[in-house]
Amino acid sequence: MSEDLNRQLLEAKERMYHLHKSQRKREELTKRLHSQERLIIQYEVQLESEQADVDRLTGLTLTNIFHTILRSKDEQLEMERQQALQAALKLQEEKQRLADTQEELKRIGDALAAFGNAEYEYQELMKAKEAALRSGSFGSDELRKMEEQIAEQTLFVKEIKEAVTAGKRVMASLEDASESLDKAENWGSWDLWGGGGVISTHIKHGHVDDAKGFIHQANHQLLNFRDELDDLNRTINIVIDISGTLKMADYWFDGLIADWIVQGRIKDSQEQTLSALHNVRQVVKQLESEYSKAEAVRAGLVTKRESWIEETASE
Repeated sequence: MSEDLNRQLLEAKERMYHLHKSQRKREELTKRLHSQERLIIQYEVQLESEQADVDRLTGLTLTNIFHTILRSKDEQLEMERQQALQAALKLQEEKQRLADTQEELKRIGDALAAFGNAEYEYQELMKAKEAALRSGSFGSDELRKMEEQIAEQTLFVKEIKEAVTAGKRVMASLEDASESLDKAENWGSWDLWGGGGVISTHIKHGHVDDAKGFIHQANHQLLNFRDELDDLNRTINIVIDISGTLKMADYWFDGLIADWIVQGRIKDSQEQTLSALHNVRQVVKQLESEYSKAEAVRAGLVTKRESWIEETASE
């Protein structure tokens, strides 16, 4: 029973290999097919254009008369005909390539049909082999150890991914805040140069209010980000704020000094926001790198377990 099961597993794995290979080939051929179809359209347009040039020189037109008078019609016509011929040859060649790709796709389709159940068969045989191994003390202990390792690594990968997701939410809010502050700063510059007034001041502070909302959102999201980082034994200390007194200067005081005060506060808030964004981005970038490594380790453990089941003889 054991030898027969091992043989079936080996055969199923080989069929699954051919299945995956055919799937990759189909994806590659499909992309090639779409590229060839676009090229054929381009060549058809080019051929139509070149043929129109030939027709223009062979018909009774002002262009024809012009070239006849200059005694260059034959040379020009020959050149246009050669260009039309080249375009026709390119089109014909690409159509043949398209036909070859379509034929190859058909062969791949037949292969996929032949190996369509390979993955299901392999998984079912793996379950049977695993059940046989679990029935023995040695196999049961080894499987338990490997599954505990996989479970632990899977949890670690999940925690990193959750931290990355939380960090990206903070980044998105900070980017929105920075964009709003940038708009506010532009309107503030307009005020300083004397081009503004009550309307521009209102628009400027509308963008400031938007920025305050995004920063409030970012600060709230930072709390969740810190919680996720705590699970990974990491820390990040960032708090950003825009004081409510920022708005009062323009509305309650007149003059260039008040404008400078508000503009300076906007600039300070922008610098603080960009600094926070930089810090969060660096942490997220490092987490993404660690996620890739951790996922590779998890995949390796899973592969090791599958190989062990395949190669170990059941009792």
